[in-house]
Amino acid sequence: MATFSLPTFLLGKQYIGVEHFTLNNEDKVALLLVEKKKEGLVISKKDRVSYNGKIAEKWDTKLPFFLVVNSNQVIQKEVIGIEPSDEKLLHKSFPNINWDEFYYEIWRLKTKSVIAIARKSYIAALLEEYENQKITVAGISLGVCSIADIINYTEEKELFTNHQSISKEGNQIISSNTLESAITYTINDLQIENRQLLSFSGILRLILNTTLNTGSIVWYSDELYNNYNQKTFFNKGIKIMIGIVLGILLFNFMFFTHYYKLAQETSETLLVNKSSIEDVSKIKQRIIVKEAKVKDIEGRMTSQSSLIINEIANKVPSSILLTELTFNPLEKKIKIEEPILTKDKIIAISGTTIANGAFTNWVEEIEKLNFVDKVLITHFGKNEENETTFSINLTLK
Repeated sequence: MATFSLPTFLLGKQYIGVEHFTLNNEDKVALLLVEKKKEGLVISKKDRVSYNGKIAEKWDTKLPFFLVVNSNQVIQKEVIGIEPSDEKLLHKSFPNINWDEFYYEIWRLKTKSVIAIARKSYIAALLEEYENQKITVAGISLGVCSIADIINYTEEKELFTNHQSISKEGNQIISSNTLESAITYTINDLQIENRQLLSFSGILRLILNTTLNTGSIVWYSDELYNNYNQKTFFNKGIKIMIGIVLGILLFNFMFFTHYYKLAQETSETLLVNKSSIEDVSKIKQRIIVKEAKVKDIEGRMTSQSSLIINEIANKVPSSILLTELTFNPLEKKIKIEEPILTKDKIIAISGTTIANGAFTNWVEEIEKLNFVDKVLITHFGKNEENETTFSINLTLK
């Protein structure tokens, strides 16, 4: 039986990895589409083309993209030492660089570290090109550092990328080396060509959402990952809520139609059984008067409640998901032979939030509404799924 997975729900089951590299002074991209199926990861599409600032239309821009920037704009150095302090390794390899202008990533091996750096302005321009194509980047890595996430899954002593060779052993880890023909590696029973090796490494990091590498680009990549998830959660959440509302409306319509027909049949039976035409006329008149009153009251209540609910819904931020909204909730559970009591002029709202600040601002905005007398937070805390849940009561004027 399939179980619900929030990461799979947000990221989906298809992922695109893109390596930007420079070959013979020409910018190129190696693309890879990987799909998660029951039997594991499956390569659905791959390509290697020149890059002119645009990704080909045959690639689905709605999928999450992971970028590996390995062009001539990225500088990579190897330094002796694997100190846990990034600052010490950076000072040892690039002692005079202003790190406010550069992103960096550090891949630590047994005795050496590989450090890749790139200007923030270059990365920002690259991401802007993707944003202009309506592509959402969910992760990013520099140089060959992303290969750290797959190197332990292969027995190969030397791995080739599009223009480099990476050695597990020896004095030099990375060296320039271009192959005319493709080489196929077996990575955890999956056949991967060297031309898409770094792209696949990025996809694996995206799926697992973890890496042993450190650096400012890793932190930035985490920020891109979270932004993508929040955007996807909002878009999918809206569609689910619309579906739920339509389902409720359909159920209510069927429920009302069924009991309305029963009420009609009962009324007709009562009318037939009346022996006096005069009594029947009086009863009908009373029914007409009562129906008019009920419709008048119902119309006014429906109009007022719809207006209030619309005002509240319009102020709900994207970080809050409402799960329940009850107009005039019950004071206690319904029991046989006991009157049904409701809390008049009360609206009970429950939901979840991923931003406490946004929740506080939302409550303050609701409290300012003309028809609201006061807002009382009745519950706020974590549930068993580690989600922040809340419940509030609105007292109407």
